Amino acid sequence: MDVPDVTRRASSTKKLENILTAIEAGAEPKPDWIELAGKCDPSRLSTNELRELVARMHGSVLRGFKANEVRTKGKQHLLDYWTTVSQGGFHDFAENQWMKCYDSPFVENYDYITAYQEGGIDALDPYLVYGSVLGTWEYSVEDFVNTELGADVTTIVEPLAGTAEFCYAGHFRHPEFNYVMFDLDSAAKEYVDGKPWLEQTQREFILGDALEESTWEAVRAASKGTSLAYIGKQSQNFFKVKDLLKILEWGTKHVDHLMLEVSEPYLLDEEPSIDELTRPEQRAAGFKVALDDVDDLPANPLTNRLDFYLIAWDKQQRRNLFSYCDWVGWQAPTLTALGRLLDLEVRYFHDENLEFTSVDLDTDSSECRSNNTFMLFSRK
Repeated sequence: MDVPDVTRRASSTKKLENILTAIEAGAEPKPDWIELAGKCDPSRLSTNELRELVARMHGSVLRGFKANEVRTKGKQHLLDYWTTVSQGGFHDFAENQWMKCYDSPFVENYDYITAYQEGGIDALDPYLVYGSVLGTWEYSVEDFVNTELGADVTTIVEPLAGTAEFCYAGHFRHPEFNYVMFDLDSAAKEYVDGKPWLEQTQREFILGDALEESTWEAVRAASKGTSLAYIGKQSQNFFKVKDLLKILEWGTKHVDHLMLEVSEPYLLDEEPSIDELTRPEQRAAGFKVALDDVDDLPANPLTNRLDFYLIAWDKQQRRNLFSYCDWVGWQAPTLTALGRLLDLEVRYFHDENLEFTSVDLDTDSSECRSNNTFMLFSRK
């Protein structure tokens, strides 16, 4: 059963000091969150004081801290604040929350702004920029295994893993699970293997093609017990229909449950030619980020084919960070039809009930009409 988050609230610096001291002494357990409110405003601290506080906070929380009352004075103050906290192991890719991997003992550096300040657009880390504007941080492994259907899952599979954020973030919450990842890119494997993983973690990164059944057979061989695979929408939308049928067939043959992230229903005619995604720290540093259509290749409203780039630009230059050419925005009705063509059970993750539900039920009480959803395919 999922345990509700615990949040400690500090309305003054003295109250925060008392909370941190008690946690550090072992007199109180780590809460999921510490909420900084009222006069407890970390943006008032000097850089050194803030760095010291962030280090203490990192060791004292399970998930992160909330700082709704932060006020920054101008661009430079914002940048100093943002880079100090992000270098201290927290990212703010979810609204009003600075997050870390669950109870992680490792201090990861989420700062990509300093690299830009030192080397311009070419120095930007594309994966960190992508994570800041398009990464899905609202849901994680724990949400999907804390369900009736996922209760017996012991292996998490991440096809087309790339940086493998799903498995990596999940293993801190469930270090007892087995994690299997695969990707075509040997550089991705090197990147993932170089991350600081918990020593007891059982994991394997396979170099393989999702469109070859032998890769899925290797996944099955590396799996233990019931398995759940997750493919994000930026990955599965590269597949054409025949390829997607193979993924659904082989994925459910060699993995117990295959989950695809799916965009909210939309009409392509409603999509702007450029969708700006610029965050406050990016704007303050002097660059912008957007999804931009490829010239002379308008979206196809009959097939949902799109051609666009994730771009970053400033006054000096523009850079294509990622290319999404010949990309298909797969929608839930098509995926449901393909799943039923293969005689699969098709479910979606109901965001209110936090359970996997038949696609024929309870859609009016879910955000699936207006937000991303997660569709699950299983053999009957």
